[in-house]
Amino acid sequence: MDDVRAGAAPAVTTAPAAPAAPAALRRAMAARPQRFVGSALPWRCAVYAASGAVTGACTLLVVTVTVPLGVLLSPVLLGLVLLAGVSVSGVAAGAVERRRVRLLGVRPVRSPHRVLGDVGLRTWLRVRWREPATWRELRYVLLSATVLWPLDFLTVAAPVAAATLLPAPLWYALFAGDGTVTVLNVEVGSPGSALAVTGFAALVLVAAAYALTAVAAVRLTLVRRLLAPAPTPGAGAMEPVPASGRLVDAFDAERRRIERDLHDGTQQRLIGLTMTLDMARMRLEETAAPDGSVRPLGAFLDKAQHEAAQTLAELRELVHGIHPHVLTERGLAVAVDELAGRQTFAVDVNLRIAGRLPDRTESTGFFVVSEALANVAKHSGCDRAWVRGWVAGDNLVLEIEDAGTGGAAPERGSGLRGLAERVAGVGGLLLSSPEGGPTVLRTEIPCVAPRHG
Repeated sequence: MDDVRAGAAPAVTTAPAAPAAPAALRRAMAARPQRFVGSALPWRCAVYAASGAVTGACTLLVVTVTVPLGVLLSPVLLGLVLLAGVSVSGVAAGAVERRRVRLLGVRPVRSPHRVLGDVGLRTWLRVRWREPATWRELRYVLLSATVLWPLDFLTVAAPVAAATLLPAPLWYALFAGDGTVTVLNVEVGSPGSALAVTGFAALVLVAAAYALTAVAAVRLTLVRRLLAPAPTPGAGAMEPVPASGRLVDAFDAERRRIERDLHDGTQQRLIGLTMTLDMARMRLEETAAPDGSVRPLGAFLDKAQHEAAQTLAELRELVHGIHPHVLTERGLAVAVDELAGRQTFAVDVNLRIAGRLPDRTESTGFFVVSEALANVAKHSGCDRAWVRGWVAGDNLVLEIEDAGTGGAAPERGSGLRGLAERVAGVGGLLLSSPEGGPTVLRTEIPCVAPRHG
């Protein structure tokens, strides 16, 4: 069997925000007409539809050329290669469509595919052909090439034509030398008819704004259903964990203050204490007790030195847990790997992060993973957990899943609420924990200014 160096698939539970985007478009259309038409949403939908018409027409061209050619050449290897390429063409088209939704002002849709490592083409094709998402994406490609792009084209063409007819009085005044002027096959023969054409064009523009938004909502719904991760049967929908909304910067400032005080104050004094005790133990061998007996001073000093060393080790562990040195030096992925290795249960880590992320992103992400694993150790009673992470657009997405029995609830303890407070100023915390498990925590942390180390 070929070695498939693949990361675990992204978590398949979905957040409420996923189906909410089309609903948001519909709610916008339900607002007052002047407010809706005057907003930026119709313009966004127009750009989205125009780009959809272009990508759909290109897809139709590629499919109509490649499929017949592949069938014609199927007796030879080239035809089979072309047909194999068509079968996985939805993978590339789906990636484009998942990012194109940003034109509507919504977050990109997460990929439903497993992330593969450095594998050959044969292995890559075999894995993709076995994934249901590949065939859902192919259905979307066929829809886009046959139905969606003509719909996009028509909804864009209507407002373009209306915008051309809107200044009909101007066209009449400038070009009606013989008393009439024709604009887009519409004959304007008088100032009154020019005003009538302008009024009609204005109505078409208003109607087109609603049509563009409705078509965008339909396409976005299809993207969510066909190109996004499918929900796992039995897994509950993820719900936001409430937080009071305290700012993340306050946590970072407090963490840095504690770390600095411990490092520069208490830790240095304990180091000095252990050195002093060590010197005293070497110089003094014994002393007389009050009853005249001789008691070895070295034993007391050994005990004191051991306690000081143990306190110093615990203090270093505390500092390490607040902000480990490896996080600063080598980044989030290495720090989480080291954290996972110190757990009493198995933790599978799959962080697909290239280079370094901003300091605040890494420290927030490490805190989330550290606290989530601590909660798993305290409450889940399971023997395995998974930590997944990837960069989607301008956000670091982290998911922590455990094999416990589920039933986690923020109101039952302070752990989840503390995590929610920590990420309240960024992307918030989502929780899925149905009875019977699994429990999945998910957060998205902005990382708009990545730096490479």
